[in-house]
Amino acid sequence: MASSVSEIADVVLKRRNILEYICEYQPDKRTVVENLPESRPTVDRAIRELEDHDLVERTDGVCKPTYTGIIACELCEDFQDSFKMLTETGAELASLPLDAELDTSVFLDGDVFHPPDYAPYETIEPMDEEIRGGEELVAVSEVLIPHINTILEQGMVDDVDVTLLVNDEVLDVLLENQPDSIIPHIESGDAVYRGIDVSRYSLFLIDGEVLYTGIYSQTNHLSSVIRNTNSQAIQWAKDHISGLREGATLLTV
Repeated sequence: MASSVSEIADVVLKRRNILEYICEYQPDKRTVVENLPESRPTVDRAIRELEDHDLVERTDGVCKPTYTGIIACELCEDFQDSFKMLTETGAELASLPLDAELDTSVFLDGDVFHPPDYAPYETIEPMDEEIRGGEELVAVSEVLIPHINTILEQGMVDDVDVTLLVNDEVLDVLLENQPDSIIPHIESGDAVYRGIDVSRYSLFLIDGEVLYTGIYSQTNHLSSVIRNTNSQAIQWAKDHISGLREGATLLTV
């Protein structure tokens, strides 16, 4: 009888280190015992369980992963990486309201950056470079951070399309303190929207391929930024931004 999803998941998580070792080295059982901090009885049970779920097979005493075992090992690594990201952003995420609406795909295969927690708040260099090299820039934010200014500056360059979605407070600050940076975008027909409502996070979508998600503390300090290029996160961002545009007000001359 085929193993259930929960059974395979339980075995992979329980025997992860042994499965990873077998996938990488295809050893015999003795080699597993000699190189892992597991007793011989534990290794025997682990290999037997992995065999029972068609994750490992033995041929002439050599332990080899099945194709299912290889995929299971890779999925487990992705799972661990996602939870590692949660530990790196845990304090910020814990403070977000329950209606923050960030999709779980944002935490898959991403890189985490932590801006300095003191003034002046510097830009994140990889993000700044990608914004400056982008041709289609979309920004969603309820907080005015340096990267908004970078996008507005980049939008002055020919052939760079800019879409900006901000809340009323950010727009008022831009109009009052930086009219030369925001008004030309409104007059040129760039898509500038006001009146969005997001819960302490920002989205920066570059060329429809790279997503930066900023997470803010309760004092509106940018605490963590997640860079992601996986297709699920990109598609979620596009859909989410589309929904925000429908509920916001497009500014026209």
